[in-house]
Amino acid sequence: MIKKLSRVIPILLLGAFFLITFAGQQAAFAQKMKLKCASIYPPPDVPLSMGKCFQIWQEEVTRRTKGDITFETYWGATLGPGVEHIELLRKGVVDVAGTFAWYTPGKFPLGSYTYVFPFGPTDPLLIVKANRKMKERFPQIRKDEEKQNVIRVCDPPGGPYDFMSRKPLKSIDDFKGEKVALVGRYFGRWLPPGATAVVRPMHDRYELLQTGVVNIDFHPPTHFYLTKVYELVKYYTKVGAMAGFHAEVFMNLDVYKKLSPAYQKIVMEAGDFADEKTATELLPQWWDLLEKELKKAGVVISDFPKEEVKKWASKLEDIPAEWAEEVTKKGYPGFEFVKAWQDITTELGYEWPRRWGVKK
Repeated sequence: MIKKLSRVIPILLLGAFFLITFAGQQAAFAQKMKLKCASIYPPPDVPLSMGKCFQIWQEEVTRRTKGDITFETYWGATLGPGVEHIELLRKGVVDVAGTFAWYTPGKFPLGSYTYVFPFGPTDPLLIVKANRKMKERFPQIRKDEEKQNVIRVCDPPGGPYDFMSRKPLKSIDDFKGEKVALVGRYFGRWLPPGATAVVRPMHDRYELLQTGVVNIDFHPPTHFYLTKVYELVKYYTKVGAMAGFHAEVFMNLDVYKKLSPAYQKIVMEAGDFADEKTATELLPQWWDLLEKELKKAGVVISDFPKEEVKKWASKLEDIPAEWAEEVTKKGYPGFEFVKAWQDITTELGYEWPRRWGVKK
């Protein structure tokens, strides 16, 4: 009898082990939840809305979890303006937010760094790949997210910043005496000598051009389409002043940590999928849509000469060096960071018009 038990007990224990392991695996995958989301952008059915990138990520997460994770989204900043979205997320008012770190630079000193570099790369897939390398190389990016109780799960790229104007722009001299509508801390300082910045949000641009307050608008293609300024001005100049990530998706860190490792992996891989789909499919499709509208409106599309870009860049202050000095005082490797972005993008094939971030 004892011999029989000695043979049966190990079998029973092994069976129990496999049963517990199987149950644990099932529990890891059976996490039914509907996540509450907020987005600063209009809903994805609005043409050229960056909300579409958010939707791509959501649908991919739902597909890969076989419907376990779904989303309820409040579009168009209906739960609060952009500057409040990270706080809504940090406090758990929402679980996920499609927003822009630029709105809260104090929370993310290294966030939106691409907006510091004049004439940086605009190839969307290139900047997606380079951005991933930057996050791997600089753990401070993730640490800043953790301080706000969030984690960035998706970084879809935006289109290049170009100009629409009342007159052709063929050289930096054509900007002299002109007022240019734009936003941000640095864009006004990127303008060629003799031009004046008029800082206004996107929704004011049409009226500014209509009333003659400005003759030039500075925006990516998505924003030109949404504001319909092509009804008023008939020249589109492809300068490619920069491209960045202005539709980032953040998840509440507590919510993320409650996910199984398998679902955490899915959330991140879905972000990579959405980033690449935006770069290779969505942005080219959107440019085609805008180009059709421009041609229909009689807009002349041209490329700003490369030699003029180099001349322009040479006349600007070294803003990346200024930024590097600023974040260095806050304890970040500022100059190393600036150098890395240029080195990585150069390795991926981008040719910079000048070197930025030179220590004095």
